[in-house]
Amino acid sequence: AIIFALLFAQVAAFAPQLFGVRPDSALAAKHVNDKAARWAAAKRPKKSRPSDINRKPIVYELTSISKPSEYSISDAPASPAVKAD
Repeated sequence: AIIFALLFAQVAAFAPQLFGVRPDSALAAKHVNDKAARWAAAKRPKKSRPSDINRKPIVYELTSISKPSEYSISDAPASPAVKAD
């Protein structure tokens, strides 16, 4: 009976734990660490003044943006690009 008890104690040390049992080690962290972008966002200055809180976003006029002519849409059929030599 004593041999069986010793054998059972040794085998129980290597048995898997049941579900819901938390390990008593340093790996059981309460909170995960923030990743770099979230950590940096938390360190940004907060909007505490009324002038910051009530600030409206800047509306840019689309007419002020001028595109080059190669970005305009044409009604002509597509033609393959020819490499200039």
